[in-house]
Amino acid sequence: MLLALASALLLPAFGAVKAEQVREIPAIVSTDWLAQNLDRPGLVIIDTRSPEEYGAGHIPGSINIPEASWYTNAPFTVPPEVSWMELPPKEQLFNLLGSHGISSDSLVVIVSSTSGPVAPVPLALYRTAGAARVAITLLYAGVKNVALLDGGFDKWKAEGRPVTTVAPSVKSVTYGGAVKEGMIVTKDYVAGKIGKAVIIDARDLVVYLGFVQEPWTARVGHIPTARNLPTPLLYELNIDPATGEARYTTFKSLEFVKSLVSYVVGEDKGQEIIVYCGVGGYASTMYFVLSEVLGYTNVKMYDGSAQEWSHDFSLPMVYEGLANDYASLKGLYTNLSKSYSSSIEEYTKLQGEYFTLRGEYSKLQEGYKELQAKYEALATTSTPLYLTIVFVATTIIFLALSIYFAAKVKAAKKAQR
Repeated sequence: MLLALASALLLPAFGAVKAEQVREIPAIVSTDWLAQNLDRPGLVIIDTRSPEEYGAGHIPGSINIPEASWYTNAPFTVPPEVSWMELPPKEQLFNLLGSHGISSDSLVVIVSSTSGPVAPVPLALYRTAGAARVAITLLYAGVKNVALLDGGFDKWKAEGRPVTTVAPSVKSVTYGGAVKEGMIVTKDYVAGKIGKAVIIDARDLVVYLGFVQEPWTARVGHIPTARNLPTPLLYELNIDPATGEARYTTFKSLEFVKSLVSYVVGEDKGQEIIVYCGVGGYASTMYFVLSEVLGYTNVKMYDGSAQEWSHDFSLPMVYEGLANDYASLKGLYTNLSKSYSSSIEEYTKLQGEYFTLRGEYSKLQEGYKELQAKYEALATTSTPLYLTIVFVATTIIFLALSIYFAAKVKAAKKAQR
């Protein structure tokens, strides 16, 4: 995990470079930290799960503002050529904050669900990224101290910490913050920065390379010069071996994240960095980690991401024919898979015949053993064959001699008469 202590140690150093980076709370807080700070003045805990999930049990004192409340054009509700998960208009956003008692000085901790399937659709990762999406929206609105609960509600519950069904009362306020200009950039801005700024594609490698096309995009590939830094590499999954699903999802160690980002992005904290993904979830996490955890001071987010970019055919995308290679390899794999399946069937048949013959052999072997046992028993109770032959021959000779001598005696008696 990116522990609160590590964040607290790093952030003062970042503050010397970027004044607004100075925080009263760490960017990522542990369940221990939150348990010790539940009654802290000015703390607002936002649970972004559905009203049903929130009503079934939530962290004491937390308020429910579902994730979908924080953006326009929810996924799959409009055609894919219309950008999903875009930031709401400033007035709508400010009303949302004020109606829930949130001010620019509030200390906000975002709590989400971080559990669920990891394949084929990684809902656990999408939910975890959704919390970061809410966090960067608050930062955009001008809230200075926004944090993510590492592991979300699922880790809190798994540790046996207190849960309630009582929703706290909220006093509305007039939100008086100001949006963070320059944080969110357009496709035209990104197009003008190709080869000038560090562009980070936070999607999975197979998508970045063009092996796989996301259903909300019109083309495969990535923005020219973009470097791939997949957001899922930042996550640690606590897997339930019985189901294969994630019990909860946390961030990997601070040392690992720093090394990974340093390798891909570089160590210059002042360089301009633009992050994007498919529709805005993974990019939100990458922005939050780069800007709020690691202290990069010039990070921007392209909110339209690959969905908007790929539908504008005047904008270039890079894949270098890899998609065709992938399709060819996939076809080859399919053929090999069929051949393998056929071979397995033949092997299964031969194996069945082998076991049948082996059964027959076993029966013959048992019969042989039975005959051998009878022979051995007979051999121990009978006269040896050679003795029998000697006895029979001796008997025959004895009988022949007896007949011979009897005939001689008879002939002698006749001669005497």
